[in-house]
Amino acid sequence: METTVKELIAIGAAVASGCEPCLRTHVGLARTAGADAREIDTAVNVARAVRLQAVTGFDDAAGRVLRGEPIPVMATDSGCGCGPGCQC
Repeated sequence: METTVKELIAIGAAVASGCEPCLRTHVGLARTAGADAREIDTAVNVARAVRLQAVTGFDDAAGRVLRGEPIPVMATDSGCGCGPGCQC
């Protein structure tokens, strides 16, 4: 995998996890590796969308818990929680 691609993935991971120092580091490394502003913006925006969905889904689950509604729990034989058919 090319260094540019690895750094764009790292940018997405930094944004999704909320790690500002990681973001600063990997944006710099991505630029050094040849990533342009559009590629970096795309990585950031995709990660923002992922992070927003995760937060929204968690907020919905928290609301169900507070209302006393059951939350389905998926489990596999390995206990990872991914759901039926998981090969973890």
